[in-house]
Amino acid sequence: RTYNCAAVILLGGVFHDGLTNHERSCRIVDKYPAPNIAALIAHALQDDPNESCGLLIGNVDTVDEMQRMSNVNSKPVSRYTMQPAELVEAQEKIRRTNREFVAIYHSHTFTQGYPSKTDIKNAVEVGSISTRHVIVSLVEKTRPIIRAFEINDKSEVTELVIQTDGELTEGLTSP
Repeated sequence: RTYNCAAVILLGGVFHDGLTNHERSCRIVDKYPAPNIAALIAHALQDDPNESCGLLIGNVDTVDEMQRMSNVNSKPVSRYTMQPAELVEAQEKIRRTNREFVAIYHSHTFTQGYPSKTDIKNAVEVGSISTRHVIVSLVEKTRPIIRAFEINDKSEVTELVIQTDGELTEGLTSP
């Protein structure tokens, strides 16, 4: 299954597509197994009202593992900062396993799933880790929205296509 850009909305365990023609023009596909998508949503809901954060690990554009990270920011409700020692451990893991960081993820607990000015600034600073970013919006707690973006060194934001391998039925619990 392919879920294009915005409007990747979880409704009763199924993604629904409500896209504009502009959103359909997204150019990059990231492949996430359904259990990883479910785990992203579960992590965001568990950390709510604080922002969750972590890394999606795999090869090129295919995710095979989600690595949760601790948010150590002094304002975790509206910002995230990954715990440095955990980030070093994750970097060592990808070297050992010959994989890479496919994307950085975090949640927006009270705002839409689009990179804020701070997100874009931080993305440019950590571009060596990954230029791809996934945001889980919890504006509507019972209908989380997942969106993926590529943010380049010029602060240009391109929405990505998310492809998954099935329906989301496992790993989700009600908030």
